[in-house]
Amino acid sequence: MLLYQSLLADANFHRLLLAIDRDIADRHRTAGGCTCGGVLHAAPYPRKPRGQLAGLTDPLHTTRFSFCCAVDGCRQRSTPPSVRFLGRKVWLAAIVVIISALGNNASDASPISARSAAEP
Repeated sequence: MLLYQSLLADANFHRLLLAIDRDIADRHRTAGGCTCGGVLHAAPYPRKPRGQLAGLTDPLHTTRFSFCCAVDGCRQRSTPPSVRFLGRKVWLAAIVVIISALGNNASDASPISARSAAEP
């Protein structure tokens, strides 16, 4: 089994990505993200990501962290970056990165040696 496949099948890897997203969301919330200066309230929304490990039953693994302004009339949404989701895309970010790496033959050689082999 390739390293990539075992990494994607590891529930601890997905838990680590969730912990990183929580940390990013916490920092985003404390920094404030609304232009009017209002307090940000939690407003997470569910996602239906493709490529998710079936053994992860916690709903947080399919939840995108987001916030909205508490000021009446503003309610501006502020969504921090995520290491699990690619914006509005349905694929998990880890899946896209690994598929891209495999498309570039990353499992056969390092990027440096692949580049030098391509040069005349």
